[in-house]
Amino acid sequence: MRNEMKMKEKERSNLIMKIFGKKQFAVLAALLVAVMIGTASAETIAPLPARIDLDHLCDRFVTTDIEYQGNGIATLTLFEDERFDAEALRALKEGDVIVSDGEETAVVTIEWDGPDLFVNRNTETEMLFCETGDEEFEHVYYQMDDRIPQVKLGSMDQEILPYMTMLDWVDAETGEVLEQVAVRDGEALLKLLEEDNGPSFSVRNVRILYDNNNQPVLIWRYYSPAQ
Repeated sequence: MRNEMKMKEKERSNLIMKIFGKKQFAVLAALLVAVMIGTASAETIAPLPARIDLDHLCDRFVTTDIEYQGNGIATLTLFEDERFDAEALRALKEGDVIVSDGEETAVVTIEWDGPDLFVNRNTETEMLFCETGDEEFEHVYYQMDDRIPQVKLGSMDQEILPYMTMLDWVDAETGEVLEQVAVRDGEALLKLLEEDNGPSFSVRNVRILYDNNNQPVLIWRYYSPAQ
């Protein structure tokens, strides 16, 4: 029985070599080995854990989404730009996978432009990573929906108080950029949130300065084409 199996295996090998030839068979075998090695060694690179502590904001300007709930209350959702380990990105290779916003993207091309890294350049999944100088890279651009990827830190409800200050670089009616910043108080902000018929107050175009008590003291809305 064992001899019969060996004979059949030899017959299959001889048949393959007759079809492809010895050289083609060797090339095919090498390619199969390379594919197997490449698949086995593919790495998945995920963002680093968030650096900002939601309970200790300590005079930080934080990207924030403002969602008005009514009755003078808004939900503030805080975000941090995605950061990646520099060593992991420098070792990146085709076939690896990058996780961004919970979505996996296969690495097809890698292109270094000075200290900056382009992945899948000129495609729908183009990503740009810029070195921060502390052995980290920030993920600053994601072609899929033209935005800066963010890591969600958490949310909290906040009363919109009259003494809040807002620096607004966006025309409240047209959504275009202002030549000079408009300084608004909390009452003006509340009115804009209640009317909800102008430019957004979203993660794309809002940063808030929080004090040591985690309270918002300055709201900055800047112009963003994608707001």
